[in-house]
Amino acid sequence: MGYYLISGLPGTGKTTIENELKKLDYEVINTDEQWGYYGNIETEVPVDYPAHPTKEWFKTQGFIWSSKTVRPLLSHPREKPLFVCGGSRNESKFYDLFDKTFVLHVPDKVMRERLKARNDPNSSSELFISRMIEYNQGAYENAAKIGGIVIETTQPLEQVVKQILSNIHDIIK
Repeated sequence: MGYYLISGLPGTGKTTIENELKKLDYEVINTDEQWGYYGNIETEVPVDYPAHPTKEWFKTQGFIWSSKTVRPLLSHPREKPLFVCGGSRNESKFYDLFDKTFVLHVPDKVMRERLKARNDPNSSSELFISRMIEYNQGAYENAAKIGGIVIETTQPLEQVVKQILSNIHDIIK
């Protein structure tokens, strides 16, 4: 079987899809909980998240995954598919480990609403939201560069999950 990345910016529905896949008895890793931390994007050295991050800070720092954790975990053959739900500033280092990558997307307005509704001062700040919307506007182009499959998550959840599973159906028969 294989490894499948379900990536996307905050507010695109990664956790919702993760929960639905678990209900369907798929194995899922939530990278926010199991792999993620703030660190230097290139060196992967951990850093503290500043009280007031700046655009300058985000140029070299961000939410990342450790190569020492991810590479060994995803290098073994599997009998069942594993869905990896999450995103990081250095996830491009790991695309070669996945059989397929799904990039979740929502319109900018929906993203803004979802992030504003969060009970997290970091992800509901205007600086954070404006950065995410800027990245969101390049989602289709970035997905094309990596061979990712864009999934619009404003459609009903059952359709989103069905679309993901139908794209791996030929692999998991």
